[in-house]
Amino acid sequence: MSGGVLLLHAWWGLNEDVLRRAERLRGDGYTVVTPDLFGGRIATTIEEAKALTSGEADNEEKLTRIVDDAVSDLAAQVDRIGIVAWSFGDWYAWKMGIARPDTVKGLVLFYGIGPNEPAAPAVPVLAHYAEQDEYEDIAFARAVETEMREAGHDITVELYPGTKHWFDEPSRPEYDPKASALAWERTTAFLRKHVGG
Repeated sequence: MSGGVLLLHAWWGLNEDVLRRAERLRGDGYTVVTPDLFGGRIATTIEEAKALTSGEADNEEKLTRIVDDAVSDLAAQVDRIGIVAWSFGDWYAWKMGIARPDTVKGLVLFYGIGPNEPAAPAVPVLAHYAEQDEYEDIAFARAVETEMREAGHDITVELYPGTKHWFDEPSRPEYDPKASALAWERTTAFLRKHVGG
């Protein structure tokens, strides 16, 4: 059984953090694709990232189509797909977990999670949360986790003490090497279980 991983970037765009992670996953035996949701544009500051994504709410249909097409292209090469996403990419991963359980077999989300209603992903979910996150609410994530588990879904929300949003991104000052390493230890185990490789 062949496994593939789709990486969905944060609001910085398809930067070196994502491309390096893709190479490591290829070294683990996965076929990896990294769709570029911003057409080559990359931000390095929060202000630039806000400018990059300011109009993206209006482009949700277009971006969803890009991700869905990437899933279809990857599905033509592998049997099972996992999606790993950061921040901005989380919502599009969440949507694929709902719409494409035929090929998407697991989601790994860094610093974000979608709502349980009107639908929730039918595939296993592993979510990594920062303890000190000004952008995401751990209480909301815990509520979704409880609701989904009660409905029979496979979901785990992991909290990383002392970390901030972007703790998994080496290019950011918030990067926490120990927390990132632990998150990826959990992520690789999750991918092996649900995607193969």
